[in-house]
Amino acid sequence: MAARQPFTDTDTADEAVRATCDDATTCKRFATSKGYWKDPYIQYFARSVGERKAPEINRGYYARVQGVNHLLDAFIRKAECDCQVINLGAGLDTTFWRLKDENLMPRKFFEVDFPTVVARKIHNIKTKPPLSKPLIETHSTDSLLLDAHSLDSDRYCIIGADLRDISNLDEKLKKFQLNPELPTLLLSECVMVYMTPSQSSNLVHWAAETFHTAMFISYEQVNMSDRFGQVMIENLQRRQCTLAGVEACRSLDSQKERFLKTGWEHADALDMMTVYSMLPQDDVSRIEHLEFLDERELLQQLLQHYSICWATKDKLNLGKAQFTATFTCKPCLAELFGTSLFVFVGCASVIGNVNTLGVIQPAVAHGLALGVLIMVLGQISCLGVHSKTTEMDLFKVVLKVIFNMSEFTVDLDRISGGHFNPMVSLSAYLCGGMQLRLLVPYVLAQMLGGMAGAGLAKVIYPSQVYTSSLGGAFAVDSTDLGSTTVAEMILTLILTTVVCMGAVNSQTCSPLAGFYIGLTVTANILAGGAVSGACMNPVRAFGPAVAANHWNHHWVYWVGPTCGALLAVTFIRYAELRAQREFKIWGKNYIFFAIFAQRPDIFHHS
Repeated sequence: MAARQPFTDTDTADEAVRATCDDATTCKRFATSKGYWKDPYIQYFARSVGERKAPEINRGYYARVQGVNHLLDAFIRKAECDCQVINLGAGLDTTFWRLKDENLMPRKFFEVDFPTVVARKIHNIKTKPPLSKPLIETHSTDSLLLDAHSLDSDRYCIIGADLRDISNLDEKLKKFQLNPELPTLLLSECVMVYMTPSQSSNLVHWAAETFHTAMFISYEQVNMSDRFGQVMIENLQRRQCTLAGVEACRSLDSQKERFLKTGWEHADALDMMTVYSMLPQDDVSRIEHLEFLDERELLQQLLQHYSICWATKDKLNLGKAQFTATFTCKPCLAELFGTSLFVFVGCASVIGNVNTLGVIQPAVAHGLALGVLIMVLGQISCLGVHSKTTEMDLFKVVLKVIFNMSEFTVDLDRISGGHFNPMVSLSAYLCGGMQLRLLVPYVLAQMLGGMAGAGLAKVIYPSQVYTSSLGGAFAVDSTDLGSTTVAEMILTLILTTVVCMGAVNSQTCSPLAGFYIGLTVTANILAGGAVSGACMNPVRAFGPAVAANHWNHHWVYWVGPTCGALLAVTFIRYAELRAQREFKIWGKNYIFFAIFAQRPDIFHHS
């Protein structure tokens, strides 16, 4: 954010905000020196690597840089570089040089910041040939327009201005050939949080009024009403750095509302924990091997208190709202695909088992199908799924998938979370493992997948065999409704407890979660199959019910699992609340608070 005229360099509040520029640049320099991402230009703005930064800080910056760059690059590609970018509060950012190296240069790249910060950046550019040479290469005239607080070339412009003075900002941007008719991306990283709500609303409203086709990306704090957020605020206040706009950082919804109330057509937001889980998992795996992270909980808490919010206006119908689909459609398609195959195998195993007794065959069939899916999808490297069983003989595969039938779940977690079960999705949401905005799409995708899988089973089996087995649907005796419902409740409670504690809860999650979940499902089928069928998954019952038109007491397989999932979440939440009370001062959170108190501004500037 830039300083308006009444705020001088001696103003305490603005000086504290300006100081965050150096903090962020130093953190980025250290992270790049460790190999988190490549930035050959950051070294010209930070003289030394500086003191060691905690691994969770480095991973946080990695998620921030990669998440913002994903949206920025996608916008530029969609506009075929016929656009302009305005980086508000750019600090010592190096995005212009990165875009130049990657041949993603927009028609013009603008930066706005404090005049003192701009003066420093211009000095570095003038005295560092690796920085000045790209400007010269993209400039067609003999000389650059250069003064103490501004630099203007054909493709790159730096302006010293005050974001709180909209008329002055607008005047300076137009002076340097800002084109309101071009598709425009505006970028703001931890900037508006230092402005009052009315000031930031004026800025966002100005952007909506000025550009008819635009995207606004905002990286800021979120969930600041909880205890962790209050500690962040208090630490910054000790440094005379006040978060004047923290009111808009209460939640993801409050972040979106700021845009929707000021003229933007569409807005969406994700916390950085979600963004981190959606980044290319090959690269995430690479950076996670760079440094040992002792407590993943610290990283999770940090990422849950930052977010990326993006808003769009699309008069030219460039399809900017499709950026939401980037984070939503892919996991939903994975849910639909995985659920359809899971239900297909479940139905087929029951149909093929119609003349035999026992539940071993269905249990083996479910697990074997998931194992095969690992091998098939492992060849599709873009999904980040890798098979390690391609050279196993069939006997080893059967043993592996019976006792680890959710290995496919673990790998598809890189795409969707690998739920394939509405009760797992519900439990994950209630335990904080997914966003509400994804819950309904997930369940709908799972229901569609269930119908598709059951329909496929109906197509391939002879009608007589299919009918005699009810198409793999669950049959309930009216005299056993109570015991069947209770059995489904208990079995689902066990399953969802294992899922939440083994794969969702940051304090107890384990790399062996797939084994635990698979073993739980296998044990539940063997123990409860003769009582209720051990469904534990409403779409496993819903799909064949639709295909076979068999609805007798179908409600049992929704009510029982739902009650079980809710009970599991209740127990887990109660245990967490007790743990938080017990460790409020001396628990693991205090470790991070101590780290954060030393460098409370690490994420507060670009």
